[in-house]
Amino acid sequence: MSEPIPHERTLLLRVLGHAGMRCIEAFVLAWIVWFAADLVLTSGERDHSMWEYMVQNGIGEFWEHLFLVKDSAVRGGAWGLVFGCLCIVCFMRYRVQLRNLLEG
Repeated sequence: MSEPIPHERTLLLRVLGHAGMRCIEAFVLAWIVWFAADLVLTSGERDHSMWEYMVQNGIGEFWEHLFLVKDSAVRGGAWGLVFGCLCIVCFMRYRVQLRNLLEG
């Protein structure tokens, strides 16, 4: 029997894989930041159960602000948060390589 040939990813697949993972991490971080800030700013305003409030905000409102809200300033702010989180995620992931590049 012949040995299996290891599948080597092309440069394009590696770049797309890294970019995809950083985008997923940025969306997750932005959702966590948005959810925590929203929860702190609006705590005590509702008479509903806390679980119902967290589910409503955690599942729906962040994505509504990204895609469904007609106000461009609101949508822009939500995407600005995602972009800021993407910058943080990329910096944290590539800080060693960036330091090596800049310091020579």
